[in-house]
Amino acid sequence: MTHTDDLDRHVPLAPHSFQILLSLLDQELHGYSIIKDIEARTGGEMVLGTSTAYAAIKRMVENRLLEEAPPDPHEPSGGPQRKVYRITEWGREVARAEGLRITRLERMVAEKGLLDRSGVPAPGEVAP
Repeated sequence: MTHTDDLDRHVPLAPHSFQILLSLLDQELHGYSIIKDIEARTGGEMVLGTSTAYAAIKRMVENRLLEEAPPDPHEPSGGPQRKVYRITEWGREVARAEGLRITRLERMVAEKGLLDRSGVPAPGEVAP
């Protein structure tokens, strides 16, 4: 199996999986913080339920896109240690491939005049 074949198994990503990768590009987070980061970054457009988020995280760990980060020894222990996740190099590569795919789609939308420059539907188009 070639590297491209392996990438093709992951791309396109489900929107929530891509958002999880984006959340972890520059920080390590535990599951609930990932959920809140996505909600804040998308302006509430995407709100993941805990079962959706944790099932996706588990699958992404199995696919080597994410890994558990070592526990922070400075975090106060008020109960069981939270699992903190970070993106792997492979996860970065998959996120990059998905970003390129989305960029190509945006270019196609622009070329077809589907939206005006502000992202509003072009005249004669119906807003969602």
